Amino acid sequence: MAEKTDSVTQVLDALHRYRMAENAMNDRARAASGMSENEMRIVRYLLTQAEAKHAVTPTDLSKHLGVTSASMTALLDRLERAGAIERVRHPSDRRSLLITATDHAEQTVGAPVVAFQNETQRIADDLPSDDHAVVVAFLEKLTHAADRASRVAVH
Repeated sequence: MAEKTDSVTQVLDALHRYRMAENAMNDRARAASGMSENEMRIVRYLLTQAEAKHAVTPTDLSKHLGVTSASMTALLDRLERAGAIERVRHPSDRRSLLITATDHAEQTVGAPVVAFQNETQRIADDLPSDDHAVVVAFLEKLTHAADRASRVAVH
């Protein structure tokens, strides 16, 4: 029993160290870019969606961040003034706008994101195939736990 307790403690300690390192990485990126957390989330989302060849509207961004359209407009105004995003007319619906990250945003925010994604890919590739299902199941359970906890915090 003590052996299982020790291994559980090791897992939780490793998870804590990962979260601390990720928070530090995000803090450094925010400080270097001068962006708020929500502005960083917008740019990261735009970059990942662009990589997947998905167009992004202000409504998509509002839903992704869970903010009102008025709040999103203010965030996009700041990002546009900072040269991090561009608003362009939708090619098939002139009433709609698409939001894209600029080269400047890709260099300041995207470079660390891409570096981390590449390193994450390498680490996943190096895992023995038999471990993939265990890692996926653990991360899915953590995701569901975080979702449940966020609903408790809101209500």
